[in-house]
Parts: sequence; C-alpha cells; structure tokens
Amino acid sequence: MDARIPAGTAPHIVVGYDGTRPAAFALEWAVREARLRDCDLWAVRVLDNGNAPHAPYAGAHALPRTGPAERELEHVVERARRTWPRVHHAVRRDDLAARGLARAAEGAQLLVLGTRGPSGPGAPPLGPTASACLRIAPCPVVFVGLERAPWAQDGAFDDAPARRTAEPVGSAGGGAR
Repeated sequence: MDARIPAGTAPHIVVGYDGTRPAAFALEWAVREARLRDCDLWAVRVLDNGNAPHAPYAGAHALPRTGPAERELEHVVERARRTWPRVHHAVRRDDLAARGLARAAEGAQLLVLGTRGPSGPGAPPLGPTASACLRIAPCPVVFVGLERAPWAQDGAFDDAPARRTAEPVGSAGGGAR
C-alpha cells in the first residue's frame, strides 16, 4: 500500500502517525481540527525506503517489516472515521521521516505532530524529526503534547468537552526559507 495524497487534493490537514502515544494525541487533535475547518485529514506514516545507511553488522534483514505498520495505520484511521468520515491514510517511503512528512504536507493547511516534550532537564524541547519538520515543512506546524488521554472508553475518538482533548503545545509557520 504505498498510497499517496493525490495532487490537487481539497483543503486538508496532514498528521504524522508513527504508532506512538504522542502520535495518537496528535491524530485526535487533528481530527477535531479537521472537523472545525470542514476539511479532509490525511494520517501519514513514513516508512523506511531502504536507502538509509545501516550498520554493516546489522545484516540483510535489518529493515523493519512494514506490513504491521501499514495495518496499524489503517486501523487507527478507521477508528478516527467514527468521529470524522473524511479521514484518509497514506504511506510515504523515505529514508528520513521529516522529509517524507514535509513532502506529504505540500499543499496542506497544517502539519500536526505529536511530541513528548523535553526528556529531562536541559534536553531539547523537540526531537530531531519534529525539529527538522519545523524547518522544512511547507505549511504551519502544530505540536500536540501528552497531557490528556486520547481515546474514549468505547474505543472511538473522544468528542467530549475540550477538557479531555489533547491541546497543542506549540506551532510555527512552515516553509523552506
């Protein structure tokens, strides 16, 4: 399934999804934002294209199997469609996650990413992928933190009052300079 966001797609938001809790928070926030803007939402997972350098001792089977990652993306998008039916998914193959996300966000209103925040005193506020996306994304970038639980108890996206939703922790204008 190497699905791509069709060129000339209607107004849309792109959310990076990698299977982590921060990504789940970002997806929930992005679903709510897409509903507010009445636009499509594309959940994008960037998978290794095999061109990244690997340690010579890693062996020929060092590349991760991508089937489970693609199925997980499909499953989470199905759950998101319970709240907003205009959620789609796409897989990008690239050797760098930030570059794949930036390419997927071409023409988007927003790029939404989950972030764990600083991992300790003196740690940078953003990881390397988030920092790179902030520099190279062709649209504004929103970072969503880990403050609140992303799912309702029934497994659907929570549509309860805002006190239960993930809130953005920061945003910045995008675009290569």
